[in-house]
Amino acid sequence: MVPLTALFPMQVAGGGILLVVLLLFVIQIGALVWVYFDAQTNSPHSAVLWTLVVFFGGLLGLLLYVLLGREKQRGRSSHQTQF
Repeated sequence: MVPLTALFPMQVAGGGILLVVLLLFVIQIGALVWVYFDAQTNSPHSAVLWTLVVFFGGLLGLLLYVLLGREKQRGRSSHQTQF
């Protein structure tokens, strides 16, 4: 007979916690990759530096990058017409 824990391993003793930790890990890796490539094109500072800030700072580092690390991008709405 197969034990019930073998059929549903994520429902036994902290499986949900493991799933949440794995999800947060994947989100952190995604944020690091995004910051690195975005900083290469939109930041006057080193992309490696910003990636390290986000790695060690977590959510606070990501917030700092979005607020301070990116140059202001000018869209069409910010151009003034000469009429």
